Amino acid sequence: MIRHTMVLCVFVLLPPIADAAKVKVWQQIQPAHFDKAKFQNTLISSDGTIRLSRQVKPLANLEAAHVWSVLKDKLGNLYAATGDDGKIFKVSADGKTSIVYTGSDSQVLCLAQGPDGTIYAGTGPTGRLIRIAPDGVVKVLAENLDSYVWALVYDPASQTVLAGTGPKGRVFQITTEGKATVYYQTKQDHIMCLALGAKGGLYAGTDKGGLVYRIDGKGKGFVLYHAQQSEIKTLLVTDSAVYAGTSSPTRKPVSPGKTPGAGFSDTADDLFTVAFQEKASSPPSMPTVGDNSLYRIAPDGSVRELFRDRVLILSLLPHNGRLLVGSGMQGQLFEIDEKTKEKSEIARLDHGQIHCLLRRRDGAVVLGTGDPGKLYALDDRYTAKGTVLSDVLDAKIISKWGALNWKAEVPSGTALSVAVRSGNVAEPDATWSAWSAEQTDSNESKALAPAARYFQYRVTLRTDKPLETPHFKHFVLRYKTTNQAPEVTSLDVPDLEAVNQDAAKKIKIRWNAVDPNEDELTYQLFFKKEGWKDWVLLEEEFEKREFEWDTTTTPSGVYQFKVTASDRRDNAPEEALTAQRISNPFVVANGAPAVTLTVKGVNGGQASLEAGAADPLARLTEAAFSINGKRWRSIFPTDGIFDSKTEQFRFQTETLRPGTYVLMVRVRNAAGITGTADVLFTIAGKK
Repeated sequence: MIRHTMVLCVFVLLPPIADAAKVKVWQQIQPAHFDKAKFQNTLISSDGTIRLSRQVKPLANLEAAHVWSVLKDKLGNLYAATGDDGKIFKVSADGKTSIVYTGSDSQVLCLAQGPDGTIYAGTGPTGRLIRIAPDGVVKVLAENLDSYVWALVYDPASQTVLAGTGPKGRVFQITTEGKATVYYQTKQDHIMCLALGAKGGLYAGTDKGGLVYRIDGKGKGFVLYHAQQSEIKTLLVTDSAVYAGTSSPTRKPVSPGKTPGAGFSDTADDLFTVAFQEKASSPPSMPTVGDNSLYRIAPDGSVRELFRDRVLILSLLPHNGRLLVGSGMQGQLFEIDEKTKEKSEIARLDHGQIHCLLRRRDGAVVLGTGDPGKLYALDDRYTAKGTVLSDVLDAKIISKWGALNWKAEVPSGTALSVAVRSGNVAEPDATWSAWSAEQTDSNESKALAPAARYFQYRVTLRTDKPLETPHFKHFVLRYKTTNQAPEVTSLDVPDLEAVNQDAAKKIKIRWNAVDPNEDELTYQLFFKKEGWKDWVLLEEEFEKREFEWDTTTTPSGVYQFKVTASDRRDNAPEEALTAQRISNPFVVANGAPAVTLTVKGVNGGQASLEAGAADPLARLTEAAFSINGKRWRSIFPTDGIFDSKTEQFRFQTETLRPGTYVLMVRVRNAAGITGTADVLFTIAGKK
């Protein structure tokens, strides 16, 4: 019987906090939300469902850095090709381990088996082909097959061994007597994998351009597919399709004029650099992994992408109507449903890469791994217990934790529970609270952790029935941050000592404000003139952060402006907080400058004049005169610069014809207000 745990409405599950308070929500729904979570014997599927992982039991610790390839003989013995000591191990059906080959090369990279039980092995970095006869006699069958023999297959039609090599991208054909000839030459760097078709024909995957070749019995090659990634690492050929898995680090940009797949970095050597490093003083780090894909190539040549992830696709195996995908660098084993393209992670090791997969006679799947090199057996049964430790939620400020909700399927014989803890340092340590009691019912669960800044939860899954597992998904936490006061971070008013106003009627006042809780803020605006005791309210419940003030409604003088920010809209009255900021003093000038004007004399048809201007509040910024209502002509202070509230001017008119003239002077202040003066004078005619 399956029990379903469903999410209830928020008003049922929330702790008793004010209705007006803003409740925040932390959701863990998609697989990406668990990127920083810690899984122990648990896995997450592509739809975000967490369940127990399959049992993975150690078969043999081979004291090797990598198990590159594994095969089984007719008696059920396993043979493992390893590095970095260049050994081939034999693991008998009863679990006993022995070494059947140790060579001078540091790596035994691949294995193949002939119909009589003979085992063939390819090595690097000197490119040897080793033969182990059924009676255990070891012989170097061929040498100098380029530097690395990456892949081997035994061809029953020709009764020869075919070897994919690098760095010259060649396939060699080696007879049972050891005669080696080039079977096919590519323009690639490395032949990384080989597979024989069910009806004959050889398939090869390469590094450099990411090509999949089909090579017929006459040595004629045809590019079956050109992948976006630079390296085809593994091939699986069935009656209905060819499957190709890529294993490329982040690729370099494609050069102009080159097709996708061309111009990539040569990654085969990069991928195995660490494995092949022989006593280097400072081994290089492994390359960054980019997106890799599993492609299905149909007989008609059409290609479908079945899988994509930021992993290295290292091995493939058909299993129970689906495909198993072994990957690196986190030792993940995926199961792919070809029809739906659904991806499920079914096992995860605590180290390295899954280089190879093999099905035993008893149906169990053998995993050969790297970092370190071990053999494991994958069982169809689930582990008895597993946990998921979530990423740490940073609420930014002290918060009260509310309801916990999740969705779960808990079959009979299984169990699922959630515990929580909190603290005030980012990394959980001894200062954090202890784990809360385990909670099993999402309908009634609350986050029983002290108010704090940081929060974490743990899911525990158990089963007493190895073929059943609970399922967990859609985690939601509701919480309320402890209210903190907003802050008015700036308040800008016009400074008439520094800027000029375009118009005298309105001035713009701007401010900025922040709220630690991200509450919605409203503002009260006040002003006060120098000498006044109290502030005058100008606006309340104001929502914008800019205000145009019509200062013609107030007397001239020196003022200050005050903004008060409130978070009342998102908090109960008793919890609402405010903050305020008072501006620097600024001038409101509604009066015009006082201007005087006198004619000092007339000589030769030119009038000489003197003017003076003064303003009690604002500095003067410009002046001009006009005669008989004609165009304005600028004049300047006697000291040559407008820099004060009082200025003096001396100027002359042009030569005028005899007659009577009216001359007007205007002077503008920094508030944009103009004062004027005028004078009447006469230019006398000749006697």
